[in-house]
Amino acid sequence: MTNDNNKNGNKIRRRQVSPSTNKTSSTTRPNPNRSSNVNRSNTSNRPNSSNKPSSSSRSSSTSTKKISNSNKKKQDKFKFLRVAGTVFLVLLVVGAAAGTGLAFASLRDVSPVTKALLDEKTYQTTKIYYSNGNLLSNAPSINKKEPVKLDKINSNLKNAVISIEDERFYEHKGVDLVGLARSVVKTLMGTKQGGSTIPMQVSKMLLTSTEQSIPRKIKDIYYAYEMSKNLSKDEILESYLNNFFVGKGLIGAEAGARGYFDKSASELKLEEAALLAGSTKNPSSYSAYVTSKLDGTESKSDLESKLLFFANTNDDNFDDPTDADFILVDKLESWGLVHDKDTYKQLKAGTMVVRKAVNNPKAKKRQEVVLKKMLELGYITQEEHDKAVAAPINIKLPKSSEKVATSVEDLIEYDVIDALMAQGNTKDEAYNMFYSGGLKINTTIDPNMQDTLEKQYDDNRNFPGHTVGPDGISQPQSSMVILDYRTGQIKALVGGRHVTGRKTLNRATYPQQPGSTIKPLSVYTPAIDTLKITQANSASDAKGGYKFSKNNKWNPNTTTAGYGSMSLRKALAYSSNTIAVKTAEMLGGSYEECVDIMIDYLKNFGISTVVDNKTEKEDKTDRRFPSLTLGGMTKGVSPLEMAAAYGTLANGGVYVEPTIFTTITSYDKQLIVKTTPEEHKVIDPEVAYVITDMLHSVITEGIGGSAAIGNEMPVAGKTGTTNEGLDVWFVGYTPYYVGATYIGDDAGRKDPSTGTTISRRTVAGGSTTAARLWSKVMTDVHKNLTVTKFKVPSNIYFNKINLIDGGFSSGGSSAAFIKGTAPTKASSHSSVQQHPKKEESNTEEAPASQKPEEKPSTPPDNGGNTTQPDNNNTSGNGANAIPTPTPPPTDTGTTTPPDTGGSATTPPAQQPAQ
Repeated sequence: MTNDNNKNGNKIRRRQVSPSTNKTSSTTRPNPNRSSNVNRSNTSNRPNSSNKPSSSSRSSSTSTKKISNSNKKKQDKFKFLRVAGTVFLVLLVVGAAAGTGLAFASLRDVSPVTKALLDEKTYQTTKIYYSNGNLLSNAPSINKKEPVKLDKINSNLKNAVISIEDERFYEHKGVDLVGLARSVVKTLMGTKQGGSTIPMQVSKMLLTSTEQSIPRKIKDIYYAYEMSKNLSKDEILESYLNNFFVGKGLIGAEAGARGYFDKSASELKLEEAALLAGSTKNPSSYSAYVTSKLDGTESKSDLESKLLFFANTNDDNFDDPTDADFILVDKLESWGLVHDKDTYKQLKAGTMVVRKAVNNPKAKKRQEVVLKKMLELGYITQEEHDKAVAAPINIKLPKSSEKVATSVEDLIEYDVIDALMAQGNTKDEAYNMFYSGGLKINTTIDPNMQDTLEKQYDDNRNFPGHTVGPDGISQPQSSMVILDYRTGQIKALVGGRHVTGRKTLNRATYPQQPGSTIKPLSVYTPAIDTLKITQANSASDAKGGYKFSKNNKWNPNTTTAGYGSMSLRKALAYSSNTIAVKTAEMLGGSYEECVDIMIDYLKNFGISTVVDNKTEKEDKTDRRFPSLTLGGMTKGVSPLEMAAAYGTLANGGVYVEPTIFTTITSYDKQLIVKTTPEEHKVIDPEVAYVITDMLHSVITEGIGGSAAIGNEMPVAGKTGTTNEGLDVWFVGYTPYYVGATYIGDDAGRKDPSTGTTISRRTVAGGSTTAARLWSKVMTDVHKNLTVTKFKVPSNIYFNKINLIDGGFSSGGSSAAFIKGTAPTKASSHSSVQQHPKKEESNTEEAPASQKPEEKPSTPPDNGGNTTQPDNNNTSGNGANAIPTPTPPPTDTGTTTPPDTGGSATTPPAQQPAQ
């Protein structure tokens, strides 16, 4: 599949890169069979018109001529002076005589220019490495660069390139002072005109960089001069024609000819050659074709060799497929234009879209400029000119042969290109550098963790209800990300099950409905951070639903029995929706303010997909109460961003932006990019630890026990389930790593045989399935790591509380409190009373489509005072019933973590280490 226009739309955000003046160029694999030969004859094909100078030849006798030692020393001495003098003259022309010293400094580290050196740069490939230095892969080989000998390139293209790029190529000695001076004058007059000769452009492509700086320009001048001294004109031209960029990821004459016209460079017609030569000015604007959506009126002959297929990533480039689109796919398949069975299935499923290549009108205008210049310089006759201008351009795309890449490789590609563009490279230059620049990319991926993750995802037994749909895609689908939350480094990532094809949907970076995994981020963290309530505060999960506005009675749980009174610790451990909503109500003086606070916290946790029509121009919004409290979002959250958000809690309240690579170096070992992930403080370490302690109780006391890992490493995390169990999650962390796991059938799939939408199924086993998968992966990841505990901030105290009313109880569960906030009242229950454990219900959460009545700006029923309970049993019965906005003035806790004993039915929280 050809995917040059595809974007995933879920790149890692806000990467900051360290700028470097040492950028690389766009080159590809080295060819060890090439040899260097300084003295070469010139066999260029040039017109024999009287107004054109003939091609100069280098005398073969030069190589055998004896040179005395004194003459050689004299030549070496003046060689540098001539080069420096040329640079000095150029600097005078551009009004920069003061740069003479800079010129000499810039030439200190230059290398000799030989044909072997240019060939080596031409044949380089980018290599991607694991975090341990072992090779992960070569950059995707997409057959977009095919270097050939000069005699395999049609003379039309040679002449067209010389005409439009460097008309005095055969006369100057690397630098065209006349052309450069004219360029400066034009620039001063406000008209942009290039002044680089073909040798200077070869230097820029292969020996220096695309950086806009005086030192780079000086080196280009030097290298151009050296090329003209050491290489023949044909050798220089061959290097140029094998490395110039013609758009659509096509590099060089042969790749351009095959990519646009499905023929070799030796077969190009005059009009085709002029079109390719014209694209060099701005490949993005002047590439031979642009893509267009099919309108259904095209004939088979109109579309033969003009179809392109892209992964449908639901971003701004593609509209959602319509019924007409699916009918059109059947027509294309019946015509034999969809050659791949899997492509047809994905087109019918809506996970791929089809486009056609159409002639680019800008390219045609640029072609005519090239032809006019060729006529002016005598390369073609008037008749040839007129015929080429009138000739139609017939785009003919070759059958693609792209390699299959993993989600990891795709994400590396997106992120590296993004970083290269952040340094000032154009999109075309960045793609060129990645695919054929000979870069060395050091990634953060741990090979052992990645292997563990991929093995678990290859095992269908981890996915109850596994099936392969009529579209050929395994269901349920799933993704998982593991991060080192201290550095933000992505250690392992899987974007789907049994995924084939490049640049397919990466579910690890694609937002899904998060369910209850959002509660610690949007509700409990802001509540403890801003209200200074504690996990000992209690409320009632009453039967019969909850009245959150005057005329809207809502039952967020599937059971009408409810859990009754419970502490916030237990409410999170048992994933009570009612108490989560009641807690969220306390965040602000109005419902609007409550939502403001929740959205602010989510954004600070790195959630980029919150839709806020208050600050952004959006038709939809996540400013809905109580949906935002329970994970009913417009777009959802990606597993990658969810892992980074939970990693903030594990990292003492500091968010660190995820990153998948550490450095990019050039083929000559010059540092181009070093990643510096953005990080910022979200909450204090004490607040982060209290949330960690509560999330730890989800595993030890609540419904997340399936996520426990085998070596007794402490785990803190949260399950999540959406309406009818269509999406399930587990997000959790240890003292070492954070991981996010998502499972659910893909939405919007189509049955290829009927075109009807395939219904999503309830995930078998619910969130327990996600927790068990997380546990299997993380058990293996941690098998050789020392068991340790979460670090406890110095002003955290521990008290044993009753999980029903939150009161102090010597036989209760140990809970963490910020100094001065531990409960002082004894529990009203004589013994520890626990509610029977219940598995998380498949319908625990509010559906994404559910839009409860908007909460008025002034909360109903209580006169606008959100700190007072209404008449619908919003408070618990006991020592610490919600609300208690002011903590007790004294503390009866202890800094000594309690023992880990306790009954089997009410295990105390495992205490973190000091």
